[in-house]
Amino acid sequence: MKIAILINGSIRKYESVKSGVEESFSNYEHQIFISKYPGHLKELCSDALSHGFNHIVFVGGDGTLNEGLNGLIEHFRIGDSNLPESIDWQAIKNIKIGVYAAGSGNDFIKSVDLDESIDTLINNIDSNSSRLVDVGWLQSYNEQKQKQSSYFINIADVGIGGEVLLAKSKMPKWLSGKMTYFLSIVKTMLTFKKCKLRAYNNDFNWSGEALNLIVANAKYFGNSLGIAPDADVSDGHFSLVIIGEVGLLTYLLNLKNLKKCRKLVHEKISYYKVKEIIVEPADSRQIIIDMDGEMVGFAPMHLKCLAGRINFIC
Repeated sequence: MKIAILINGSIRKYESVKSGVEESFSNYEHQIFISKYPGHLKELCSDALSHGFNHIVFVGGDGTLNEGLNGLIEHFRIGDSNLPESIDWQAIKNIKIGVYAAGSGNDFIKSVDLDESIDTLINNIDSNSSRLVDVGWLQSYNEQKQKQSSYFINIADVGIGGEVLLAKSKMPKWLSGKMTYFLSIVKTMLTFKKCKLRAYNNDFNWSGEALNLIVANAKYFGNSLGIAPDADVSDGHFSLVIIGEVGLLTYLLNLKNLKKCRKLVHEKISYYKVKEIIVEPADSRQIIIDMDGEMVGFAPMHLKCLAGRINFIC
């Protein structure tokens, strides 16, 4: 067992987190890698895999996990295509992936019944405890309107999510993660103009105005908001949640239910299960895609749920 520990160098309390990691893993064959700039985690993950590490632990939040996951998958690309068929998924299953949740948003771990304790992670490594979880493939467009693809393990969405990320980036750094997300959501909802969208596959067709359209592999986003109660990371399906013409008051009144991961009973909120979905703007508006807390491109987007592709320590 060779453990590579990839730490997001920009996380809060970086020094104390790093010290805790060094102490906790002192009795294991391990190496610590520190990211220094956006995209560096992808490079570090590939470097660790090239040196024979078979356990990869990401230290940070959902964005850290997402970036590292894409580095892992890209390392095992065996063709020139951006489609999932060009990935050596069997080789990926031989690598165990873990998370020490130390970021501003740590939502994915809640869907695999983990807490934020490093002791829990260590115990799961010692007991060889892991499970295969699904991963989402997402094809979108960059600013030059060129096709691109990436992968996600938690949630991708279009609508208010991307605008919330922009607002969040301007919040004071001394605010807690939960307060930062809450204030960013409230601020954005006061001015956000709902998106005209169409979502469809061979068996499903929806169109209308939406505050947010969420394609969820897991249950939580936005720092502990249980937006997709039906989501299961191992069922081979996405939970599609469409939030239509809903205002700030409705959000505030339902905040308690969201935090308890309960379905919201509202005529403008609907839930579906899909394996694949295409989401398009219904007008000329440029719509940002939020993927696990990172802005990754623009709609249209095409998503597929790939069953049981990641061997996750939990």
